[in-house]
Amino acid sequence: MAPLAWGEWISIVNPRRRTLTMRFPKAVFFDLDNTLVHRDRSIDLYASQFWRDFGHAIGSGGEGNVAAVIKRYDNGGYLPADSSFKTIKQAVSHGLLTEMDWRQAQEPEGLLRHWERYNAICTAAMPGAAEAVAALSAQGVRVGVISNGSHRTRLEKVACLPFASAIELTVSSESAGASKPDAAIFRLAAEALGVPLGACWYVGDNPFNDVLGASRAGMTPVWLSGFHAWPEGEEMAYRQISSLEHLAGMMAAVPTCYLFE
Repeated sequence: MAPLAWGEWISIVNPRRRTLTMRFPKAVFFDLDNTLVHRDRSIDLYASQFWRDFGHAIGSGGEGNVAAVIKRYDNGGYLPADSSFKTIKQAVSHGLLTEMDWRQAQEPEGLLRHWERYNAICTAAMPGAAEAVAALSAQGVRVGVISNGSHRTRLEKVACLPFASAIELTVSSESAGASKPDAAIFRLAAEALGVPLGACWYVGDNPFNDVLGASRAGMTPVWLSGFHAWPEGEEMAYRQISSLEHLAGMMAAVPTCYLFE
């Protein structure tokens, strides 16, 4: 089957037998963590760096234990509602300070600086991300990133991705002055590319920040499932994929019954 050109329409029947009509977008924006970036695999990379720098001062555990501690305090990149910390980096550095078997005393500020220095550059791409971005580019679809967090770390993460050159725009909550799910950050990104909101898709893993936020802003959301449960009480009336390979398949006009689950 030949690839679909911009302007062609495809009909997709979801499990409830409702037909959704969709048009290829002019731009697709992605979230970073657990969308273009695999957060747990990135933490594994950081744990290796941490062990190289601090392993001599730790009595036991190894980099696997470092990664386990970080993942527990990182909590998928979202602080629990009852957390006593203001930021992920504070939570992670506290966990490393209190849970590692230190043979030499460490200062909290030193662990915090290490996370700030290396966390963003220890970035592992999500499986299928390169293929999805390549498929979009091949169809002339423009690619951007909208992500909550500091602008410096967003840029550093994007720069570490093997397909970074295909990403035209990175909008952070810091640079936008608004955080997802606020519609303002989605509007600003679309305006920066000069693309109408209605001609943009947004792919992300978080139901509230990514799916509902993008939808309410006027973009077409695509939910990358598997990282967060769909919230009770919210109707799931949006497109869903379980891997970015499915997005790449869509751009190559793989039969639609295989694309959305």
